[in-house]
Amino acid sequence: MNVIMFVVGLVLMFALMIKTKYGPFICMLIAGLFIGLTSGLGTKGTIDGLVGGFGGTCKSIGLLVIFGTILGEYLEKSNACQKIATTLLKYTGNKNASAALSITGFIVAIPVFSDVAMVLLSPIVKNVGKKSGKNACALGTATACSLLSTNAFVAPTPAPLAVVAILGLDIGVSIAYGLVCAAVITLAVWAFTEFYLLKKPDSWYTELPAEDQAYGEENKDVPEKEMPSFLASLLPILIPIILILAGSIGGQFLPKKSLAMTLLAFVSNKNIALALGIVSAVVLLARYLPEKTRYTPMTSALKTSGTIVFITAAGGALSNIVKLTGVGDAFAHALVASPIPVLLIPFLITGFSKFAQGSGSVAEILAAGLSLPMCEAGLMTPLEAFLSISAGASLGSHVNNSFTWVFSEFMGYDIKTTMKTLCVCQNIVMSLTGIIMTFLISAVIR
Repeated sequence: MNVIMFVVGLVLMFALMIKTKYGPFICMLIAGLFIGLTSGLGTKGTIDGLVGGFGGTCKSIGLLVIFGTILGEYLEKSNACQKIATTLLKYTGNKNASAALSITGFIVAIPVFSDVAMVLLSPIVKNVGKKSGKNACALGTATACSLLSTNAFVAPTPAPLAVVAILGLDIGVSIAYGLVCAAVITLAVWAFTEFYLLKKPDSWYTELPAEDQAYGEENKDVPEKEMPSFLASLLPILIPIILILAGSIGGQFLPKKSLAMTLLAFVSNKNIALALGIVSAVVLLARYLPEKTRYTPMTSALKTSGTIVFITAAGGALSNIVKLTGVGDAFAHALVASPIPVLLIPFLITGFSKFAQGSGSVAEILAAGLSLPMCEAGLMTPLEAFLSISAGASLGSHVNNSFTWVFSEFMGYDIKTTMKTLCVCQNIVMSLTGIIMTFLISAVIR
């Protein structure tokens, strides 16, 4: 009976997301309330479960999301993202523009939200298209899908952080394997662009009328003299990643009570590492902001990060209800009893959820909660679940995803063209490459 109520609750959640404007925050809480009340938790147990899951998730990722958003704003406002792209283009040349833009997307999306990064990079992509004589939509697809690869696999972006927190996976381990998967996916995206999209004639792509393109005055090219150096642009991204990875590696080799390990454990703490990334951004990049606004990212980022934290925490509340009712265990065992390979289950759950309600982040959080019982039962490791979920974040992409419209409007191509470039690349190239990498890594670690 509990499983039936669980399925009804999910259907209710998806229906509300699709048919109403309540948003994922309210819809997930309503679903959690319904599942808890109809599965025997009672009013107090349901409320306590929702509050406990909400608070626990906020505790795990709240500061990380805020710090990551602040760091992203400094990179955006200082033109560091543009500097990374223009520097890589100098080395690769316009002939290899798709490779340069793919690498740019891979790097920039680690601290900058993919939607924002796409807006920032769209004028650069268009400019490169004009200089190289290559189609801007094809180059935009390489950039966009590379952004989405690290956005799905590599912390400190919110979805990987939330999945790591729910599954109890070491964040350093998730970054190490996530970077490998995202790099291979980026390579596949480049190949799809270079050997398929760029072979298409310009008539295959349909541009939007000029008045319908969301390409504003604020997105014009910035002179290089107004940009920070390449190293200064890159260091605020690299410092947190290196520190977190160093902590995970050091923990395997250094004595736990040694002074070196104590210091390393402090600076490699995910919150401290990101805070140090912000410090480096202030030191290296703040001078490139107008004097009166050099410290405004510290507060303006709260407007963006608050929404993300609350939506993610609502997903944690729903996951906790699933755990408390035991529905997750029953659901997991039912899926395992099916002929579907266990590693495909988180992948398919994520893809189906994204197809139904549009948000990859919401889909990943939901899948993490449903995958946790399978991890606890020893059917898969948290790392395997994390990689499968992250791979599934590319599946089910279509017009109900906000990024699809950001791409269409800022690159200036109609939705049909966007569907056969961006969405095809996501649903086929990225998702298949991601799940293949998941199976390969699973074979290696087992």
